[in-house]
Amino acid sequence: MELKLVYKNLCPNCGNTITSERLAKGLPCEACLPNENEKIKFGPLFEIEKRNKRVEEIDNLFEKAVKARMWALQRFWVRRFLEGESFALIAPTGSGKTTVQIILTLYAAKFLKKRCLIILPTSLLVNEVSEKMRKFAELLGIDATIVSYHSMLTTKEKREALEKMDQADVIITTHLSIMKREEIQRQSIDLVFVDDVDSFLRRSKAIRYVLKMVKLPKKIKNLIEDVFEKRIELNQAISEISKLRESVKIESQLIVSGATQKARRTKSVAILNSVFGFSIGTKPEFGRNIVDCFTINKNIKEEVLNIVKMFGGGCLIFVPMDKGSEFAEELEKFLIENGIKVKAFLKPDKKSFEDFKAGNLDALIGMVTSRSPLVRGIDLPARIRYAIFAGAPKFVVRIRIEEFHPTKWLMLLNNIQQAIKEEYKKEYEHLVANLIKIKTLRTEELEEVRKALIENRTLEGFLEFVRKVAISGLEFLKKILKDEEVLKAIKESPTISFSDKEGEYTFLIPDAVAYIQASGRTSRLYVGGVTKGLSVVIVDEEKAFNSLKKELTYFEDIEWKSMEEIDIKKVIEEIDEDRRKVLLAMEGKLKAEETKIALKTRLFIVESPTKVKTIARFFGKPSKKKYQDLEVNEVFGANSLLMIAASKGHVTDLSLKEGLFGVEVKETFIPYFKPIKRCAVCGREVEEEEEVCVCGSKKFVDAKPRIEVLRKLASLVDEVVIGTDPDSEGEKIAFDLCLLLKPLNKNIKRARFHEVTKKEIQKVLENLEDFDLNLVKAQIVRRVEDRWIGFGISPVLWKVFRNNRLSAGRVQTPVLGWIVERTKKLKEREELIILKLENGLELSFRAKIGTHKKIVENGFVEIKDIKIYEDELNPYPPFTTDTLISALTSVLKVDANEAMQIAQKLFENGLITYHRTSSTTVSSVGISIAKEYISSTFGEEFYKGRKWESEGAHECIRPTKPIDSQKLKNLIGLKILRFPSPLTQKDIIAYDIIFKRFIASQMKGTKVEKIKFKVIFNEEEREFEFINKVIEDGFNKIFKIEEKLIPKLQESKVRVIESYKKVVPAFYPYDYSEIVRMMKEKGIGRPSTYAKILETLKKRGYVKEIKKYLLVSSRLGIKVFKFTQENFKKYLNEETTRKLEEEMDNIENGKKNFEEVLRNIYLEVIEIINNSIKSGVEYPTLSLEKNKIQTNKLS
Repeated sequence: MELKLVYKNLCPNCGNTITSERLAKGLPCEACLPNENEKIKFGPLFEIEKRNKRVEEIDNLFEKAVKARMWALQRFWVRRFLEGESFALIAPTGSGKTTVQIILTLYAAKFLKKRCLIILPTSLLVNEVSEKMRKFAELLGIDATIVSYHSMLTTKEKREALEKMDQADVIITTHLSIMKREEIQRQSIDLVFVDDVDSFLRRSKAIRYVLKMVKLPKKIKNLIEDVFEKRIELNQAISEISKLRESVKIESQLIVSGATQKARRTKSVAILNSVFGFSIGTKPEFGRNIVDCFTINKNIKEEVLNIVKMFGGGCLIFVPMDKGSEFAEELEKFLIENGIKVKAFLKPDKKSFEDFKAGNLDALIGMVTSRSPLVRGIDLPARIRYAIFAGAPKFVVRIRIEEFHPTKWLMLLNNIQQAIKEEYKKEYEHLVANLIKIKTLRTEELEEVRKALIENRTLEGFLEFVRKVAISGLEFLKKILKDEEVLKAIKESPTISFSDKEGEYTFLIPDAVAYIQASGRTSRLYVGGVTKGLSVVIVDEEKAFNSLKKELTYFEDIEWKSMEEIDIKKVIEEIDEDRRKVLLAMEGKLKAEETKIALKTRLFIVESPTKVKTIARFFGKPSKKKYQDLEVNEVFGANSLLMIAASKGHVTDLSLKEGLFGVEVKETFIPYFKPIKRCAVCGREVEEEEEVCVCGSKKFVDAKPRIEVLRKLASLVDEVVIGTDPDSEGEKIAFDLCLLLKPLNKNIKRARFHEVTKKEIQKVLENLEDFDLNLVKAQIVRRVEDRWIGFGISPVLWKVFRNNRLSAGRVQTPVLGWIVERTKKLKEREELIILKLENGLELSFRAKIGTHKKIVENGFVEIKDIKIYEDELNPYPPFTTDTLISALTSVLKVDANEAMQIAQKLFENGLITYHRTSSTTVSSVGISIAKEYISSTFGEEFYKGRKWESEGAHECIRPTKPIDSQKLKNLIGLKILRFPSPLTQKDIIAYDIIFKRFIASQMKGTKVEKIKFKVIFNEEEREFEFINKVIEDGFNKIFKIEEKLIPKLQESKVRVIESYKKVVPAFYPYDYSEIVRMMKEKGIGRPSTYAKILETLKKRGYVKEIKKYLLVSSRLGIKVFKFTQENFKKYLNEETTRKLEEEMDNIENGKKNFEEVLRNIYLEVIEIINNSIKSGVEYPTLSLEKNKIQTNKLS
């Protein structure tokens, strides 16, 4: 049966109630549009229709001007422009941003009566753009006064231009001219276009003048002036501007294009961002479309020559830092001698750059380092075809005090981590931690420390601390390098390149960052997608190359191939075809149909702001824009411009007022949903019309404005992708959003990802799915059942216990029962006995009171039935939610809620797979991660892949990369890994627990010798079993196994030489891990609710936490449980709850009709309510006359 829902106050046009059927068709409510075939004539949807007509008008102007229709990206910019938005127009090569700016300026001047200002970086560009604009104006029949002012004008032309300024519809000039000419500064402007925002942002004065020129509310203008005149602090002004922007509309627009190489934090930039509500990102990165290959040849120069002759021009040649700039110059000379037109590009050289761009040079040679102008400062997608690395990218680290460098030493320690013996681990970790603290040292400070080290003199303060770190670091490195075992491990390692000739220790460290940046020059983003590139590494040092490949796994998933494996001819043809298209795009001649991939625009909705930041960072530094309380990140990724936004969890919940606690019951069940509105102080959910919470707070977190923002964003893009969590809760959030956004955008798809990694995000965005209605139905049944049972029984508790904070539930009550029963047993006592025997054996065990006295009186125990045998211990499977909560609560001594928050943080930061799962299954990706780590750390013989297949839609909880916790700390210290939500010590310990459990699950078993025997005392018999020793290592390499090393035993009577006893509780309070394990074993609760149930019991005051992790019931808890068992046991017991959970699972799998399950729950609830009403219970939100339900209609 079709799912029927009603959404209160969520018609996209009038804000009234609307059905799911209308939303699914992309329609407003019936009051707004009674006839589905007619067009809307008022309201926000009508305004969007009007805007879309204007987009078509502009598209027609565009076609008339340039003989082509607009690309999807250009249409997106036009929609934002027509919405009156200010934004950063980050444009790939060939996207026609200048043409769009010109046409939008003419349209704004002619049809919107706006005064426009275009700011360009150079006079040459001002001249070009003004000529093009005049040409377009004439072609389009637009009569607008266009005035341009720049340094190339004659004195007379400058005077005439300045005289016309006051009458100009459009002013085109440079930022330098604005700073110099008062005649331009006094102009009042509605719309500003800034081209090359990087050069504009360098000039704070220019920003200040532009802020004076644009039309802004007087209060904001005054605040800006107060900041620049230093009458108020910058932070105060930004805060006040933010508040003002909520109440006053800023009519003027600022649209900037280009990107900033480095974020500038000047006062002017901060004010600009705050007034117009966006920040500017870096040049768009789009991922790699590169064939990464290698060839082995000791004669580097000859191999470079052969490759250039084979592939032709458009080549960048990179020389590793360990070879030095001298080698680059030698290579230049060698190639020139052999007929190659080449130039060493060791510092910025405009002539060489232009010669290469024009095709007068075949290649440029530069150093492979992040600081190289060839690595960072060159972007020629039409010219650069391939890159050659004349040796693996690497640099030298010598263990000399005069070459002390914190970052290089950190990279060295990271490189040799696997060779460090257990006994050195603490020293290693301490040194790494100290180097991280001092790695931000300035160059002059580092020089001062080096000088003091050479001269053996002390410094003061922080620099003295640095000097001591350097000394201890040198001592540590020399110590481990004199250890034969460490030295052997280093020399035998396939990834550590090391030399100890003439007593000097030298390491070659791979530079993975430089390789990614340098090879990335060959594959650039343009309007038709990403150009294909080729990167060839000539391997000069095998270990350094192996290390490079390993380090690169932390950044990109690169598939390496030898040159012999690739079809060179085919690759070169594809590269050249892309360059042809780039040239066409740059000339504005590339048609959408000529390219397989035209960039589309997408709104990508995930659940949390942290996930937004994590995903955005995969594709470079994003542009950011604030829409009310929602920050949207804008990046290029997966063949699209992505606007990434967070739903911040559920946006709707069941209403309270309609039908039976929010569900209208007729011939079918119709749930009523409303936008979620919660008190920001106590978290209580309130109705939309409530203005004050019962706690007295007037601050609320309201989902309705967020829904409206998402609707606006949906109307701007080609496609909406909803990537909420991949479970039934996430599916319900996604389904709600799909319906609520459908009238604004018909093209909505689902993305399900189980880990937040670049590879996974790209994969799901290329393989979008439909929504799973069965998951949605199951989640609705869960919510309705929870509401009905809770609201049916809770008022009874309120009346009996005179406390309206109490509640009961299907899972909550049985769990409370377990804690109550255990609490009752806490007074029982027994003895903990420790015996030391004459044969050296020590035993400890528990026994009833009085046992110890009898053993002492007897003086002997008897040992018999001794068995010594070999056994193989196998590792535990990877974590599921219940076992993870158990482990984290036990080790970290946190509650279940905090354990899940830690797991959530690790998931959202992209470190582990989805943490709400009941499955132990390991994917092929997980197996390859484990194999890589185990093989490189312990040896391939320790690897034993296991799939651990079990039921469940998800995978187990595992790490997403082969990075252990120490490596993770190293990479964070080196800033190779950065997280939007920084990791705490608890987070890293939790990650370590997950990592080790998973890696152990993929290792071979451990062979041990076990000993089993019986001990007889006081006519009692006890069996003991111990692991005596490890015979053959396996997973114990990562999880230590305690060896008892029991002395040789004989079957005999043995004298007790010492004994101890302690009276201890026979039972201890349950801890979180035990309760969660019981919930899993008994089949009640779900991965997403384990922590919530325990949190609810604490909030209600039923359960108290002692020692931070143990749970005991309160008096109230005992009374409430007793009452529910006497009155509602039929509904609130383990078996009923377990069966209902099975029913929910069957709905998810499509095996059960959700209405049938709801009907059975409904009949129970009606029985509860009728019986309660007879006993005098009142239901404030339930009108019995209004909701008199004929149960026979539901048959």
